[in-house]
Amino acid sequence: MKKLLCVALVVVMMLSLVACSKKLSGTYEAEFDIKVMKYTASYTFSGNKVEIVKKTTVFGVVDSVTFEGTYEITENDDGTMEITINLETEDDHIKSGTYTFEEGEDYIKIGPSKLYLKG
Repeated sequence: MKKLLCVALVVVMMLSLVACSKKLSGTYEAEFDIKVMKYTASYTFSGNKVEIVKKTTVFGVVDSVTFEGTYEITENDDGTMEITINLETEDDHIKSGTYTFEEGEDYIKIGPSKLYLKG
């Protein structure tokens, strides 16, 4: 009985650590200028879900594409953080993957990209 109780306690502790993973909420936005193309990426976080809206402007024509998926933020042994984003669809600029992550008072950094909190 003691072994069973000990195993149950370990399982509960592990689940509580998973439940305490970092979550974001709100919309963060950045503007990118790539050669002849300019686009704005807005990342909206809610729970473990992320919606990314990419608005592209090419020669004055605006196009909007929405990407949906999930994300998870983890802390490495050295204290650095990473965000893993899993999207249902991707394009050349908006991709699934694991990136370095940093959070400031009014911004987040995903890889080299700094996105600012809207509103």
